[in-house]
Amino acid sequence: MNQITGIIDTGDKKIFAETEKGTTASAVLQKYHTSFYAPCGGNGTCGKCRIRIRGEISEPSERELAFLSEEDRKNGIRLACMCRLLGHFEIMPTDMKMQVQLHSKTVSYTHAPMLTMEKHENETVFFSDGKERFREKDVKNNLGIAVDIGTTTVAAYLCDMEKGEILATRGIKNPQSIYGADVISRMDKIMKDESLLSVQQKLICNVIRESAQRMCEEKGLCENEIRAAVICGNTVMQHIAAGINPVSIGVAPFHAPTLFGEEYSAHALGLLSNPNAIAYFAPCFASYVGGDIACGMIATGLDGCKEKVLFVDIGTNGEIGLSTENGLYFCSAAAGPAFEGAHIACGMPGIPGAVGKVFLREGKIGYETVGAEPAIGICGSGVIDAVAVMLQAGLLDETGLIAEKDEAGDFEDYMDEDEDENPVFMIDKEKNIYICAKDIREIQLAKAAVCAGAQTLLHTAGIEAEELSRVIIAGGFGSHLRAESLCRIGMLPITDSKKLEFVGNAAGMGAVCVLLGKEPREAAKTVCGKSEYTELSGSQYFMEKYIDEMMFSEENGEEIENG
Repeated sequence: MNQITGIIDTGDKKIFAETEKGTTASAVLQKYHTSFYAPCGGNGTCGKCRIRIRGEISEPSERELAFLSEEDRKNGIRLACMCRLLGHFEIMPTDMKMQVQLHSKTVSYTHAPMLTMEKHENETVFFSDGKERFREKDVKNNLGIAVDIGTTTVAAYLCDMEKGEILATRGIKNPQSIYGADVISRMDKIMKDESLLSVQQKLICNVIRESAQRMCEEKGLCENEIRAAVICGNTVMQHIAAGINPVSIGVAPFHAPTLFGEEYSAHALGLLSNPNAIAYFAPCFASYVGGDIACGMIATGLDGCKEKVLFVDIGTNGEIGLSTENGLYFCSAAAGPAFEGAHIACGMPGIPGAVGKVFLREGKIGYETVGAEPAIGICGSGVIDAVAVMLQAGLLDETGLIAEKDEAGDFEDYMDEDEDENPVFMIDKEKNIYICAKDIREIQLAKAAVCAGAQTLLHTAGIEAEELSRVIIAGGFGSHLRAESLCRIGMLPITDSKKLEFVGNAAGMGAVCVLLGKEPREAAKTVCGKSEYTELSGSQYFMEKYIDEMMFSEENGEEIENG
């Protein structure tokens, strides 16, 4: 018999699983929609899809062994993408409880929800923009939900549309991450197998609907009374959620089938249970500048701002906006997944145990972990801090070369060598958490893309960096970064960290504004019309700046202290 059975133990529940003999553990986890970390999408290149597993399984190949220590083997750790199931099995995916940034300050607006209701004798009539949409009986509440679909995490907000209040919030991991840490990996999966579009669409819609149910249960409300949703995310995420094939975004000329700014049936998409429910997908500026940036700009008031303000959402795609008195300018810089902890030797997501801060204080280098848990790896914010501290301590030169131990002076105890005798910076020797030359290169590539993209927008608008009054750092990842570290490594075209303003999840709160507010909803209709998009792949100016910004600058010398 080729059919075999086993158990997937998520910690919260045990799932009975059935598959064919020889299937990889990752394929089974995907089949049963079980979340696990797979930055490279199962291509066997990152070594991050670590699971605990026992039973009848294949022996590890030399390729897999290169990612596993002897202690890993003793503890039953394998890579899901390479471990094949040969008989009865029990899989225990790594715990992935992630911290999700939910809140942000927003501009004031007039309360005027997307759907309003009026009681008419034995039924309630629902209106949008003054037009009747549908009628229902036995109505108690008029609820709505705003959702920011991030590549890594999802933020959801349950709102009372009549009162204009947020009732509950929920942050969860994006279950699509089993198909890769970035949108390119997920599009690649769909390109190779079109049926994975509906699979990924169901994954995200199911988690939104389940989040809505959970929040309603917490508040003693009925999920069927959620009748409106505002959905934002990058352009690819919005396409997948709407069930629209996004693969044309991933190949030249990078054409998006739609830029949204329109309504869909939330019930037909599987987002909400109420058959009348509508879902408004936020407008996108371009294939790689999505509705999350539109909502973020609206939440922070930059869509109508006369100041010269740079808006940066740092992630796999560094989405950048610039507000000026002459209009808005946008671009998207392919930073890669290094900021998510992928492609970093000891990298991991920002879950408990990840080193999230590295600092230099009184001649000693220290660190803090997410949740104050024992260190098990390092996430994106920690990597940026670590590189900044290395520069400050003289352990890294402007080219990105790591100092040899005999060149490290007072910091020689923090230096070691890898198996090829190349120098590495040890964050924790006992737990073998370090930064190597390849990690530095990944950060150089990522920070150069973001900084060069910002400089290209400034050049397009005819503005000097010194003219910027503020630089807004948005997004969940951005909320964990430190201004001094960003300036020291040269992530941004300014050196004055006091100009940086961290606003948290402006996208999610912008979606709330569109759901509940008159002016934000009007802004959503016009924001794309007063913007100019710059495609960086065809910009000679960008390429020149990109090469320049690969270097670290000795001028950015602010102290990286704890706090």
